[in-house]
Amino acid sequence: MTEEHLGTNRSWSRRRVLTVAAAAAGAASLAAAGAAATLSGDSPLRFRYDPFEIRDLPQGQRPYYSGVRLPIVDSGTHDEHGARMSMLGGKLYDHPVGQAQYGINLLETYRVTGEQVFLDRAMTQAQRLIDRRVVHQGGWFYPYRFRHAMHRETDVYETPWYSMMAQGQALSLFVRLAQVVGERTPWREAADATFASYRVPPVAGEPWGMYVKDELLWLEEYAHPKRVRGDRTYNGHIFSAFGLWDYWTMSRDAKAKQILQGAITTARDVHHLVRTRQWRSRYCLTHRKDAGMYHSTHIIQHAVLHAITGDPAFAGIMDLFYSDHPTRGVSGTVVLAAGDHEGYRFDASGTVLDRKRVTLTRPAEAASAERHKVLRQTGIWYDLTEGALSGYLVREIPGRSYQRGRAAPIGYRIPRPAVVVAAPGRAYSVDEAGRVTSVAADLAVGDTVTVDLRAALDGVQHYRLASGAHAGQWVRLNTLRSAGPA
Repeated sequence: MTEEHLGTNRSWSRRRVLTVAAAAAGAASLAAAGAAATLSGDSPLRFRYDPFEIRDLPQGQRPYYSGVRLPIVDSGTHDEHGARMSMLGGKLYDHPVGQAQYGINLLETYRVTGEQVFLDRAMTQAQRLIDRRVVHQGGWFYPYRFRHAMHRETDVYETPWYSMMAQGQALSLFVRLAQVVGERTPWREAADATFASYRVPPVAGEPWGMYVKDELLWLEEYAHPKRVRGDRTYNGHIFSAFGLWDYWTMSRDAKAKQILQGAITTARDVHHLVRTRQWRSRYCLTHRKDAGMYHSTHIIQHAVLHAITGDPAFAGIMDLFYSDHPTRGVSGTVVLAAGDHEGYRFDASGTVLDRKRVTLTRPAEAASAERHKVLRQTGIWYDLTEGALSGYLVREIPGRSYQRGRAAPIGYRIPRPAVVVAAPGRAYSVDEAGRVTSVAADLAVGDTVTVDLRAALDGVQHYRLASGAHAGQWVRLNTLRSAGPA
């Protein structure tokens, strides 16, 4: 799929310009492409947006969905009231994102278990956010009261500073509490007041978090306390957009939907700037820092955007990022075929520091702690932790050195349409032991299918079919072409 198909072509006829500002009601609706709407106030923000479909989602497709049960004993840093805190320089500080995230995860555990203790703790996090709020132009903002050096460098944020990631995740927490406890509660009021912060125009030295650059709307995770600029942090922008989606599911507010569409347009249209070909994506656009572990977050976030909008562009971006660099935290058993194998040690720049060759007279297996890439080196590498090549990296080679069974799966939260472009003579299944078996596949070129998962099977990339006679079985990646944007 080309980048133009993924949405960087700015001639799309659906694009519109939206005007947003603070503290008044009576939005005009957009009737045709090119129309503009004044949502509020006299200091507008103007930004491009595409009117994406915004969908309700079942539990398993929603942002932050988790089947993981949190422990009864909170092992994280918290104060005597049970509010999640951050320890800096020997002193406890409120951390709005940490409190909101913990509250959301507690609600997920409550949903799974029904145990009141988790709901009570979620309300504790929400109440702490409310207790520390700053009210500005009708919006509730959640301040950071500790100094922060961006990327541990000289760009220091003096207190207080604000974050639209905190605003968005607090918004998600308040909405979900209102949906659980009942809308006739303070949680609905908190949600409404937090959404109002999305309608406050940026003014240096005052609480703000939303601004426009190059006609694109940014929900700024690190809103500078003295100037109207920020880091343009990609994951924080998208997390903030998830808060807007939560609010829309409860309120059906047209303004929330339009701001959400603007944020989603930005996520799509800057992905090529965030992307680093054949490596991890960038954390931000201002400092262009490597995303590190947040590369996996970017992949998952695009799966959620795909579900929210139904637009295959986001599944395509997800695939691009996954192909550039695999998800982190993948361990398993690596099969080494009989014959010669070479292990390597590299420095951080990808320079070879050491190499070791072994010859196996019969196939062997070794544990791998990680499946990842090496800077300036081609292919995928396994970090072996046992056997003759323990402490060395071995390149993934199907049939020669590969992780047994299914590795590094990424799921599409809604089935993704695809077309058969090369008849896949075989479809594959994987049992609990990781053994891959095959059966004849009666798929023909031109057949339409849907897929719901992508993964490496014995070191070869595959899609899992979600429909038809072979649903639940796998076909090789190169036998399908995903559908383009509608």
